[in-house]
Amino acid sequence: MFYFNLRDWTWWAWAITAALLFAGLSGNSLAYIGAMALTVVQGIIVLARDRDLRALSVQLRAAYLLLLVICHLPGMHWLYWLPAVGTLALTVVGYCLIVRVLSLFPWYNREAYTLSRLRRTFFSAPDLDRVIAARANGVGAGALCTIEAQIAPEVLGQNKGVQMDAEEETTRGFIPLRPFVSSAPQR
Repeated sequence: MFYFNLRDWTWWAWAITAALLFAGLSGNSLAYIGAMALTVVQGIIVLARDRDLRALSVQLRAAYLLLLVICHLPGMHWLYWLPAVGTLALTVVGYCLIVRVLSLFPWYNREAYTLSRLRRTFFSAPDLDRVIAARANGVGAGALCTIEAQIAPEVLGQNKGVQMDAEEETTRGFIPLRPFVSSAPQR
């Protein structure tokens, strides 16, 4: 139910970002700049690690930074509540709204847009066991902010808009949501 990963630097970065945003909402306007700076540093680190601007980990930080910049515009400071609560949700229960929104872009998935897909995208619980198992098995980055960890896989036969090969149909029983643009590790 709760997700506290004290050994993961990205968890700490998001937790500090959430604290900075709440400090900003409490009246310390410099904390907003600190949150943006920390997001830039995170972006540089994951870009150096993944070496691909198309990597979801990089695009996540870019989208988050863009949201913070929009929130910082005159008259828009009230919007800081969205990233503050969203980042707190990420660090406490593992729910990452931005990754879920990004997963709807066509370069991340060929699945048809259906009510079932939207329901799974926004209302399925994060699969924290998959994150832990991926780390233990050394598969990918095994990070929480991946499409695979955030969105429940489609169950066979629920969506006729996706084509699967015979091996996926018989051995996996579902079609995993996976990026097909970049094979860079995601975090």
